[in-house]
Amino acid sequence: MSRKWVPIGHRPIAPVKIGYENTYLYLTICPFTGEGFGAFLPKLNSKCFGWFLDKIQQELIQKHLSQKALFIADGATAHKEQLFDKQMLVFEKLPAACPELNPVERFFKEIRKKLKNKVFETITSAQECIQKVIKELCQEEGKVISITCFPYLKNTT
Repeated sequence: MSRKWVPIGHRPIAPVKIGYENTYLYLTICPFTGEGFGAFLPKLNSKCFGWFLDKIQQELIQKHLSQKALFIADGATAHKEQLFDKQMLVFEKLPAACPELNPVERFFKEIRKKLKNKVFETITSAQECIQKVIKELCQEEGKVISITCFPYLKNTT
């Protein structure tokens, strides 16, 4: 949802669809390289989060990374520390109610800007549009790094 300017006494006009379907975009981004991995999953729960972590860990193995990777997550109930492979990922949970500290939240904000006032007929068309927006953001030279590499992260390298 976003704000819209209209003359006093007039209602803003925007497309509306009654009823909805849900999907969840799981996304991880390296703020230093701009590389990431994402997936649309049906629920935000421990089972889906565990599947997502397994995929991330497989990616790390394929890239032959020799050091552990830091995984920052917010306080969602699905983000359970026991799901992490301690050999590959270091889990860091952010303080409660601090989305401004979460690098991926700023990326989501950019996605939402491009999707405001859009209505999709199907969940598939919504997912396709989101994928297109993500691809456009990633193709912009240095865009992902500029919006996700927070000062507190730069000081950790």
